[in-house]
Amino acid sequence: MAHVEAYDFSDERIDLGSGVTLPKSWRARVSDEQDVPGTITVRVEWDDTLGRTAVVFAALEREAEGVDITSQVLREVRTHWIMTRSALDVVTVDVRTEDGDKLDRIPVRDFLTRVRAHEEREPLESLYAAISVYRVATAISYPPLKLVADTLQISQSTATRLMSRARDSGLAPEVRIQEPRRAPAVDPYNPGRTYDPAAPHQGPTQPGGPSIGR
Repeated sequence: MAHVEAYDFSDERIDLGSGVTLPKSWRARVSDEQDVPGTITVRVEWDDTLGRTAVVFAALEREAEGVDITSQVLREVRTHWIMTRSALDVVTVDVRTEDGDKLDRIPVRDFLTRVRAHEEREPLESLYAAISVYRVATAISYPPLKLVADTLQISQSTATRLMSRARDSGLAPEVRIQEPRRAPAVDPYNPGRTYDPAAPHQGPTQPGGPSIGR
């Protein structure tokens, strides 16, 4: 199994709203990637033009003599997967403590698990939860509508309606309804595993979802 290590984080953080922040840049080192005989290094930066993170540099260093880095080997380097997987280690979300007086900064994977495990929501709660998850998806370069649908456990069409409402009301003007890319084979709830929507996730075994759009 590939081992991903994020390091060299920028001190400057990008604030996407809803408490979602990420370093402006970081590096990731990947070893033991299947069919890649070496160590992969990538640099990820926030791109204002794209409105999301992007890989700006990628390199592959062979693991030993007798290995030739060919174009075929380079085609096996999954830069988008590396970017998303490493982002799960650096993106954080500020959430209110139970008494509501302070903010607690938690890892993004804990935030997603917490949202996914939430019981029945009022319509307005669902809207704000969808906005938060959408911004998380932007931060980890994951298809936003898919993450909203999977995390709130609603249909893709319901997720689209929620995000259209968020955009049109001015709560999340950055929303783009078109999905920009396919989801990488990353489980955003259990980093390190291949995503399987049917597999059990961390948190309560029978999480509820929002009360609308079922």
